[in-house]
Amino acid sequence: MALNLRDIEIFRPYSHESPEVILKRAGLDDVSMGRWLGAETLRIAKLHDDIAGVYAMDRTDTTRFSLHGVVVVPALRKQGLGRWLIGHAIGVAESKGGRYLHARPSGRSCIYARIGFSMQAHGHVFAMIQE
Repeated sequence: MALNLRDIEIFRPYSHESPEVILKRAGLDDVSMGRWLGAETLRIAKLHDDIAGVYAMDRTDTTRFSLHGVVVVPALRKQGLGRWLIGHAIGVAESKGGRYLHARPSGRSCIYARIGFSMQAHGHVFAMIQE
């Protein structure tokens, strides 16, 4: 059955909704896990009562944010949820005055290019268009 993205809700996690299990399954080490869980912006995607995905990002200066990454549970991959979460991160960063969202290079780099990130020396950068 295909995932309907309208069934996904994205929230700040409550204390009992830590995404640690998903992050561990994704292979994050303890240092990376601490960085994700301590991020300024940590959001979980929920499908009904289950965590379906997570992203984390921090502000690096007045107009720049750094996306630590996006993790989607294996059963829901390749259905647009990762793209949906990156779009949500872009919206949150922009609402906080962000003009650039940086993402580190990863094995899933092609998703960033499809969304409109440009590849630069230190990773992918999404430049938000001012109105």
